[in-house]
Amino acid sequence: MKNEEVIQGYINNFRREFSNYLKPGIGMVFRVIPVVNEGAILEVDLKPNVKNADIYMEPEQTVNKALGNIKQSAFGGNLEGFRFGGTNTILEPNKIIFIKGEDDQNIWDANAVKNDIKTLVNTISPPDKWGGTK
Repeated sequence: MKNEEVIQGYINNFRREFSNYLKPGIGMVFRVIPVVNEGAILEVDLKPNVKNADIYMEPEQTVNKALGNIKQSAFGGNLEGFRFGGTNTILEPNKIIFIKGEDDQNIWDANAVKNDIKTLVNTISPPDKWGGTK
């Protein structure tokens, strides 16, 4: 994705909305890997006592190459066979990975943030708040 402004808008909206589900003191560190003509991968680390930060990496040519640069356990082996569209979510311990396509600008707006968070909240039953156990 070439438009960093769109990505940053999504990040800002996500951070604002999702902070309501986190324990106090949990920071969100976004690592963004833009993908040429295919969208971006957003890796969100949830860490205690860390200031929020946004780190933009160099763009990759394909989602598959970008995915190979992220520590995750959902996909392995030859990643070239995978195709992604829309919003795909990978949940890892203390980390959320979004693979977001560029095919539909609606997956980057404020409503998309709310839908992505709703999906997360309905997928996982957190104790009290995320960022630790009761």
